Amino acid sequence: MRVPEIVTVSDARSGLSRILAELAEAGPEAEPVLIGAHRKAQGVLLSIEAYENLTGRATRREAVESATGSLAAEGLRPTAASDQDAEAYVRGTLSAEEMADRALARHRPKTRREAG
Repeated sequence: MRVPEIVTVSDARSGLSRILAELAEAGPEAEPVLIGAHRKAQGVLLSIEAYENLTGRATRREAVESATGSLAAEGLRPTAASDQDAEAYVRGTLSAEEMADRALARHRPKTRREAG
């Protein structure tokens, strides 16, 4: 494995458009771009695919897309609330269990007492 070169802040600033284009083109195979000063990395730029793979977002996004596809196959569409929950799940701010609990609560019939 090669040691990544550290790009200076000024070089990163002046070449940001080029760096971002290279990251986008390489996708998940893009090497991280280390940015720093005095040969010490202080930050890193990654392609969005590499970032999503690193954080687990890619796996969660695939799960959401699969579930949405299953709904569509049944002629159903998710609600705005379930779309928001799905995005929170992809971001990692909502667990799969919490997302399922919310969906069940939204679609569970109300009892007489709750109905008024």
